[in-house]
Amino acid sequence: MIKLLKIKDLYNKCDTSLFTFKSTKDIKITSKIISHDRALAGIDTALGIKENGFNLFVMGEKGRGKHSLLIRLIKEKTKNDKNIYDWIYLYNFTDYDKPLVLKLKAGQAKKFKKSMSNLVSSLKIKITQVLKSKKYLSQKDTLEKQISDEQDVLFNKVKESALKDNISISDTSSGITISPVIKGKLLSSEEFNLLSLDKRDLIDKNILIYQDKIDDNTKLELELSNKLVDLVKDIDKIFISYVLKKLINPISEKYAQYEKITSYLKEVESDILEHYSFFIKNGNKNITNAFESMLKQNVDIEVSFDMYNVNILVNNENLTTVPIIYEDNPRYANLFGRIDHVSHMGTITTDFNLIKAGSLHKANGGYLIIDALSLLSQPNSWEALKRMLKSAQINLETIEESMGFTASFVIEPQSVDLDVKVILIGSREIYSLLYSYDEDFKELFKIEADFENKIKRNSENILLFINIISNIINERNLLPVSKKALGKIIEFSSRLCSDSSYLSSDFAAISDLLQESNYVSSKRNSKMISLEDILNVLKQRVYRKERIKEEVYSQIKDETIQINTKGEKIGHINGLAVIDFGNYSFCIPMKISCLTKVGKEGVVTIEREVELSGSIHSKGVLIISSYLASRYAPDFVLSLSASLVFEQSYSMIDGDSASLAELYALLSSISKVKIKQNFAITGSINQSGDVQAIGGVNEKIEGFFDVCKLKDKNFESSVIIPFSNIKNLMLKEEVLEAAKSGQFKIYAIKHIDEGVKLLMGMQAGKINENGKFPKNTLNYLVNKELKNLSKLNLSK
Repeated sequence: MIKLLKIKDLYNKCDTSLFTFKSTKDIKITSKIISHDRALAGIDTALGIKENGFNLFVMGEKGRGKHSLLIRLIKEKTKNDKNIYDWIYLYNFTDYDKPLVLKLKAGQAKKFKKSMSNLVSSLKIKITQVLKSKKYLSQKDTLEKQISDEQDVLFNKVKESALKDNISISDTSSGITISPVIKGKLLSSEEFNLLSLDKRDLIDKNILIYQDKIDDNTKLELELSNKLVDLVKDIDKIFISYVLKKLINPISEKYAQYEKITSYLKEVESDILEHYSFFIKNGNKNITNAFESMLKQNVDIEVSFDMYNVNILVNNENLTTVPIIYEDNPRYANLFGRIDHVSHMGTITTDFNLIKAGSLHKANGGYLIIDALSLLSQPNSWEALKRMLKSAQINLETIEESMGFTASFVIEPQSVDLDVKVILIGSREIYSLLYSYDEDFKELFKIEADFENKIKRNSENILLFINIISNIINERNLLPVSKKALGKIIEFSSRLCSDSSYLSSDFAAISDLLQESNYVSSKRNSKMISLEDILNVLKQRVYRKERIKEEVYSQIKDETIQINTKGEKIGHINGLAVIDFGNYSFCIPMKISCLTKVGKEGVVTIEREVELSGSIHSKGVLIISSYLASRYAPDFVLSLSASLVFEQSYSMIDGDSASLAELYALLSSISKVKIKQNFAITGSINQSGDVQAIGGVNEKIEGFFDVCKLKDKNFESSVIIPFSNIKNLMLKEEVLEAAKSGQFKIYAIKHIDEGVKLLMGMQAGKINENGKFPKNTLNYLVNKELKNLSKLNLSK
């Protein structure tokens, strides 16, 4: 069945009468999602199951709107979930190397931090005030007088005893002095020397005795002084304890639902009672404690209250739904947090205030979205993530520790309980590799969501597609798009996925087109993106990218590269090859030629012989050999030598899209029937001669059209394509105009025989019940010539 394709076959024009609006400005944006039924089913399952292991892998090509759709679905699914939490770290008074972690309702962390900050600020004032109060000073003075009196009693007792033994003891500014006394009168040194030797010896003995007694007495007085210090401290603690309870109790009551906070506040209270001196302001001369002497000497003391600080690890006070975090750089520290260090006076130190959250902490209780390829490029991150998902805990450790190395100056924060749904976004290839080679992956990512690359082009989906376009316009703050321009974008989307009956789900490409068109519209001070703006952008894109194409085509024009578009020739045919530069591809018509002779080599390609043929191309040639033998030589040994070559090709050839053209060149060479050179052909074949679909059909047709026009403006040419490629056609306007006028024709065929009449001007010929082909048909001539070659070969 040969089909001459009509304009409706070559381009699926968008019917803009479907639109009841003039531009996107008139569209009411809805939240309805364009058809991705399989993917949505996977996402719904993953979001619905809370158990461990039911994490999600979202697969599909980039630019399909997976990320924004995921966030939308998650927000919709969790809009009534108010279980949002903050996370904090606190000083551990029992084991300072292991900071305490606490989970609080969202918004409570900041309030608790403020409460603790206010507590410290208040204590700095209140402790000083209470230790200056009249009641405190009165009790302190009473104690001091009591101890002073006791010390006086001890001194006077020794003093009175000494007088009986003619010894005077005096407490002077320079210290305690001991002097001899006779009849109540102190003796001078001269008077002492006039005494008899016995009396002087007695006095010296008594002085030594009372010197010892004074030393003993001094020790007792010191004990009383120490007792005074302890008694004053006891009074201090009584008064300070009252202040502490007055300030801490309201905080404890406020957070009574958190047992850990209540326990923590008790430890704070005990610690402050033990170290209350650091809260005393400079200049309080009435306080007797270890701190006082330093204050009196005006020593510059740096006092830190950081241990009473609250380190807010995660603050979710502004969230209205559970956290949804996208980590675009999944380095180890970015994912799992870090513990910073500081240098102080040449020493590296750290503490709980230097613990920083990672995206896993921030997503805890919600969802963490990561690009799979980025994550796998950080192997330490991937291994650690699996480990933490399995244990359901975030262990905050350095990357060195996770690898088994010992790090200095580290703390070991308590682990954070992990409740998160991890969503990996990646290609199908990555999913397949992980599923095949990583056992943990199967256990942890049990649900997959596979996004479609294209969407059925029908009225409903077109309107949903335009809804997405309107969303992009709003998000990017672009100009509205006219009705006709929208129709062109729909057509562009079909061309993008190379299928006239589908729409591409590559919304990134649509967004790029809109933004470029918006720039063009803005330059001409328009208030709307028009059809002309879209066409200009598409034209400019081609212009920017086709430098290499123009260089190649100029060589075709001056016949450096020889392509025949007129006349007839045996064993020569125009094949079509696509050159892909990533963001731009174009067609180069290539002359394929074939020579046959007597021999046993069979069908060979010169490219294969010189190792310029890929495996798929080689497979296509083997299929040609199989087809030739089974159809034309079922009852004799096929004996020929046929060489196929892509003329003027100097690079690697691969793919089987030229196998149909190669077979026609081979049949022409065997039968000596000429092929019309104004034809180009593309398609692959199977062993039965059926024509199969190929890729890049639009670029191939347009490329041959451009070359024909380049060589002769008044050309008349045609292209033959596989019938199954009709649905892929979305050709440019210039080709459509030439097709409409009959200057350029496009035919579709299902079997190799169907193209014979077009290419060679004769019938292919069907085999009859006797196993013979009708005379004067191509197949008859081929069969006859192959028999002759076989006989010639046998006769040698």
